[in-house]
Amino acid sequence: MAGPESSGCLILSGVPGAGKSTVAPLVAARYPRAAHISGDVLSYTVVQGRVGFNGEPAEESLRQLRLCARNMCTLANNFADSGIVPVVEYTIVDRWLLDLMLGMLRPAPVMFVALAPPLSVCRRRNAARPAEQGVDFDFAPSYRLMREQLGGVGWWLDTEALTPEETADTIAAHARDRAVV
Repeated sequence: MAGPESSGCLILSGVPGAGKSTVAPLVAARYPRAAHISGDVLSYTVVQGRVGFNGEPAEESLRQLRLCARNMCTLANNFADSGIVPVVEYTIVDRWLLDLMLGMLRPAPVMFVALAPPLSVCRRRNAARPAEQGVDFDFAPSYRLMREQLGGVGWWLDTEALTPEETADTIAAHARDRAVV
């Protein structure tokens, strides 16, 4: 595997149950120096007045989404500037958010990997989670939107038949060749 200085920034995306939060730290562990940046963790640092991605009021939800994206990218840039590979994990379902983040990221190249098992697999995995870790909304529209808007972007990896460790090994070995955006 190439050294961290030449590895750029890796973004892992997918809907709930795709495996992002499980796989991202495993991918980061495959590099000599890497950091796992969870957009969800960053968004929950807002402890008063937090409005989720689909919450109300919509203006505040969008403002906080932009803030979260800026924080993820700033952190990724800081790590990359120090020779630490940033592995960013977040649900990015549309071109607008991906383009916003690409515009803020400095490391080259930026690799975008969409973890893309079938929707039925994502639903099954989400349902198997403890209640406090699962999502309680229908993410099928997000799944469809992601495929429509980002289907030809980066590398779409169907992880249905892969363990998390196999997924991480595959991403670490091939993202540079298959996922550059």
